[in-house]
Amino acid sequence: MVTAVVGAFLPWLRSGTTTRSSYEVLALRGFAGLEGVAGEVIRLFWVGLIPLAVLCVVLFVLRARRIAAFLTLAFGTITGTVAALACVQGGDESSLVGITTTGPVATLGGAVLGIVGAIAVLTAKTRTAVSSPGGTP
Repeated sequence: MVTAVVGAFLPWLRSGTTTRSSYEVLALRGFAGLEGVAGEVIRLFWVGLIPLAVLCVVLFVLRARRIAAFLTLAFGTITGTVAALACVQGGDESSLVGITTTGPVATLGGAVLGIVGAIAVLTAKTRTAVSSPGGTP
């Protein structure tokens, strides 16, 4: 989760010698079809991922592990999809404006680790207390 969130603050877009994080890219009005209602919805979802990550960690610490795992699956799916799309599109170093893969790769790695951890939590057998009829031996 931490890796995915940190990756969102790493460079995602290169413009000349300037790099921008995913949040700075979202602040660019009219860039890549991010105008209108759809752009606002995308901005709200992406900014809401940080509180979602914190909520997942808090729920896990409070032993609500299955709820945390389901929310982590949602978090990993959203961030992983966006990061994977950026990784596929990025990489042309000869152009003036392009996607840099530093942030997307880190975010994708964090998303994959989160999904793997969530699946491990969801598939793990829960321990149940075993009681004997005559009390504890």
